[in-house]
Amino acid sequence: MSNRIKIKPLIPLLKQGGFPGFSRKIMVGLFWALLAIALTSCQQIEPSSETDVVFVTITPGSPNGAPTSTPAVSPAVSLAISEQPHRASPYPCEDRFIPHSLEHITAISGEIVKKFGSNGAGLAINDLDRDGDLDLVLANLAGSNAIFWNEGDFAFQKQEFPFGQSRAVSIVDIDGDGWQDIVFARRETAPSVWMNDGTFQKGENNQKTHRQSSAQPGQIDGFTRLDRFSPSQRAYTFAWADLDGDVDLDLVLATYQTEYRRFNNYDLSGGGVVYYENRGDDFIATHLATYSQALALLLVDLNDDEHLDIWVGHDFLMPDQVWLRTDDGWQEATRFDEIAQNTMSFAAGDINNDGGVELFAADMMPYEPTQAALLAWAPLMETMEDVDVAHDQQIIQNVLQVATGDGGFENQAVARGVEATGWSWSAQFGDLDQDGFLDLYVVNGMAAEEMFGHLPNNELIEENLVFQNDGTGRFKPRPDWGLNATAGGRGMNMADLDGDGDLDIVVNNLLSPAVVYENRLCGGHSLTVDLHWPKSKNTYAIGARLALQTTTGRYMREIRSNSGYLSGEPSQVHFGFPADSRPISLDIQWPDGRKSTLPVPPSSTRLIVERTN
Repeated sequence: MSNRIKIKPLIPLLKQGGFPGFSRKIMVGLFWALLAIALTSCQQIEPSSETDVVFVTITPGSPNGAPTSTPAVSPAVSLAISEQPHRASPYPCEDRFIPHSLEHITAISGEIVKKFGSNGAGLAINDLDRDGDLDLVLANLAGSNAIFWNEGDFAFQKQEFPFGQSRAVSIVDIDGDGWQDIVFARRETAPSVWMNDGTFQKGENNQKTHRQSSAQPGQIDGFTRLDRFSPSQRAYTFAWADLDGDVDLDLVLATYQTEYRRFNNYDLSGGGVVYYENRGDDFIATHLATYSQALALLLVDLNDDEHLDIWVGHDFLMPDQVWLRTDDGWQEATRFDEIAQNTMSFAAGDINNDGGVELFAADMMPYEPTQAALLAWAPLMETMEDVDVAHDQQIIQNVLQVATGDGGFENQAVARGVEATGWSWSAQFGDLDQDGFLDLYVVNGMAAEEMFGHLPNNELIEENLVFQNDGTGRFKPRPDWGLNATAGGRGMNMADLDGDGDLDIVVNNLLSPAVVYENRLCGGHSLTVDLHWPKSKNTYAIGARLALQTTTGRYMREIRSNSGYLSGEPSQVHFGFPADSRPISLDIQWPDGRKSTLPVPPSSTRLIVERTN
């Protein structure tokens, strides 16, 4: 008996309205039903010329996510897949987030916050010791950077680095050995690279322990410091991906020139926007711009050619810049009709589930037109007038770029309710309530003697804001979710930290303890996915695009190294979907453009997909 089910002939019929006597709605239902049968009952599906469909029997509960199956071999992609159930939360849902403080305070030099000290520091989230739990790395200014090893149930073991003075953080596998490394953007020196050697002590019951003392001054156990950049190179923000198609991780970095010149005796030779091509033993630099005021940087496909482009967000009235990847190298281009005037942060995600990527740029604009808010902002706003230049793109508010379908973008921040979020820093999209639609979280606040000397403690106190997606790509505030802290958030990102399948949040505050927010919302179900590609130098598939088809919709996610403000993303992908929905299939477009389609296990599962060629 043949195990192939041909569904292609249904497509023209669906477009024509279906079979005579059957409505199009019924035909669509039949189509998905047949597709579900094909994916769940067949042992092997023949790959098409466009997409490699690889079926692998999934074995639940494999230790440490190790592949436990023998895949059917595709001409292009072969996979090994394992499945782990999400952990059951020991607590009932409460429709709110629960804060947990971390032993980390981003400190400043001196007692009074001055202009650039107010910018704070970032963080990154990823699995450093490969135990399946996502660890945290928090940067600091006057204090020490630190790793927070995830011990489970929101318990973290702290391990300090022998330095601070850092801004952005990335956790990426630079050398392709399968262990995630750590990179800091530093204020006074070149980026600091710490290579993970994979050595962790074993304690009682063969459990990993993470050592607190350094073997040598300036070192930290388990990591080796490596000088990969010119001593004159500086960075404020950066991002990693395979940008030249050779299956290793390249780097783009940018400086915040106004701060940089103060730390380098006004020598700007190491500043600007720089593309570093990974050549194995060395990184080769190409200067895209010699001057920048960059607070944000995102690698994202801006022209739908399946190549990642470079988007740099600038402060101080300097227009944001875009470089498109072409056959002739990087070409600067204009992609947006409107842009933020003082771009603080970038976030990207498919907010309306149409398969495209919407782009959010955070700026500074009071979110409440109250008398107190206007008085607090008034002295500063007098100096932040709109630039009166013909055809100027910049506006003093957040921008939400939505693709128009003709290759362009339209700013729809006002129409979708997110044009004003305060003095905003990191912004991130994530499906916090697991209803299948991406929500938005933005952290706020500012303190600086030069700008807010008229306020107590020179501080503009504002609440962090969370917005729930209403299912149409429009957003409404949800202060009842318990995320409206006023601690001065700077770096922030989201990840499933306790393995229960929903997104928790980490915030690196300025002059207040960092906080982990445990997600206890009463929402739907989820699937988390880890991609591994051990036979490449891009071992965690940065740049991959995944699309989950469910009975209630199709959801798209991308793997990237950094987003928000100075914040590193986890390589684990999270899909939320309604409680009455179930997964049907998962499409993967790997960073090299190859594609795989596979059936997925039931919801409430972590799926580990390893590409074995």
